[in-house]
Amino acid sequence: MSKLNKLFKNLKIKKKSAFCGFVTSGDPNYASSKAIMKEMTKHCHIIEAGQSFSTSTSDSPIIMEANDRAIKSGMNMTKTFKLIKEVIKETNNDTCFVIMTYLNPIVVYGVKKFIKSSASIGIAGVIIVDNNLNSPEEKILLNGLSKKGIGYTKIISPTNSEKFIQQSIKNTKNSFIYITTYAGLTGSKNVNLNNVKKLVYKVKKYSKNMPTGVGFGIKTPKQVKQVSKYADVVICGSNIVNKIKEGHERRLSAPKLAKFVAKYVKQLSESTK
Repeated sequence: MSKLNKLFKNLKIKKKSAFCGFVTSGDPNYASSKAIMKEMTKHCHIIEAGQSFSTSTSDSPIIMEANDRAIKSGMNMTKTFKLIKEVIKETNNDTCFVIMTYLNPIVVYGVKKFIKSSASIGIAGVIIVDNNLNSPEEKILLNGLSKKGIGYTKIISPTNSEKFIQQSIKNTKNSFIYITTYAGLTGSKNVNLNNVKKLVYKVKKYSKNMPTGVGFGIKTPKQVKQVSKYADVVICGSNIVNKIKEGHERRLSAPKLAKFVAKYVKQLSESTK
């Protein structure tokens, strides 16, 4: 059983939803990012660690700025694995780490090498935003990660066809299906609860046992509470990244920046039902 499946099984018994916080790995720099992730493990069931990429297609300006800061600080896939490995080693909890990336950085790093590295440091899951459902790389990643017990997540949105949703569910293994609450950039709008209800219903229609993760536009404790009534995982990203930017611009040291961000993350996490 994968780490993510164990998490969902335990939370189902408690009748609770998981909270997932997103950060860009290496934002604003390696030391601060490490301190932030370590603090976030105290409040997040899942941490979605984004691999910085200069030409991402679904990220808001907030996250694109974080990508720029991370790239400027020297981050790459090798350093992302190193960073997560250190955080896992230095924290004593069961937080699941999920890497969010695009296909290009994986191909540059090496697809099989990526699978091997993910397994060696204890990555719980992988989200690849732009990988085609039927591409050769998709099959290698799906099979390779599944054999290592690593979750593989696909993303669906309100504008996707029934066929695409069904195939995305089939391609999601040992993980949750990622539902966006609207079509567009991360964090550019507020959560659309009607879309959440409709897409959760569709997922359960095609796969009763598939956990659902919901993200895009979830910014407040109230919104976390609302979404957690329907989703197995509530995902918050842009506003957490915005807190990192705010603290960085205030020139907070790594420990103080981590506490500043974690205070906000704690408020969100405690609102899950």
